[in-house]
Amino acid sequence: MAGTLTISLALSGGAARGAFHLGVIAAMEKNGVEIGAISGTSIGAVIATGVGSGVSAFDMVRIFQSKAFQKAFGFNYFKKGLLRINEKAAVLRDIAPISRLEAMKIPTFITCVDLLSGEIVRFSEGDTVKLAIASSALIPVFRPIVYENYLLIDGGFMDNLPVSPLLEFPYPVVSVNLHPLHVKQKHDLTSVIKRALYLLFIASSQSQIAKSDLYITDPKLSSFGLFTFGEIMRCFELGYRRGSESILTFMEQQSII
Repeated sequence: MAGTLTISLALSGGAARGAFHLGVIAAMEKNGVEIGAISGTSIGAVIATGVGSGVSAFDMVRIFQSKAFQKAFGFNYFKKGLLRINEKAAVLRDIAPISRLEAMKIPTFITCVDLLSGEIVRFSEGDTVKLAIASSALIPVFRPIVYENYLLIDGGFMDNLPVSPLLEFPYPVVSVNLHPLHVKQKHDLTSVIKRALYLLFIASSQSQIAKSDLYITDPKLSSFGLFTFGEIMRCFELGYRRGSESILTFMEQQSII
């Protein structure tokens, strides 16, 4: 039986691949790893609010599989233009029942980009659902979100692996990246656009990877689409396997097991 380890956790963006995050978190729950602080971008921000609210990985993956969740994010309408995110959908409160970031059970950070200033904005206070949606507003697919004096978009454009807010805490930093560097490349227009986005997100992650005590990803992630939920459990299982291997190795290195 593993001992207890407390870590800080940084979760990248990656849309439907967020099931991999949930698999890694489930592996942590299984092996006695506690999360002392959490930071996320895009789908990583959505999941961070669930963790901060005390919702288990298995409960969240069940929510991800629901038609209500997929409808809330408008994934079924991807080919028809700009997608909507329905911030009033009750299912988003199922993921994050605590409505304010400052009330979370652990310190929780959401990373966005402000289109007006062109700067990264990190939130540890504010409306949980509104800010999680703002961090997921991948333009031009999703519309920007107006919040207070900001016009917010997906944090992944400037910081897709938000490790920096976690460096103030006395825990080793574990970062999980849904965008592996090596991907299978097609040459149709859609694939080229996706590849360009991948490279943008990868570039914004490189400096953060170096700040991590444990970095988790998997090249097989490239086989999972960003806006399709048909293989959510297979992605979850991949995260669980990779997370278990990485965490147990790290705990051995830390002489915890």
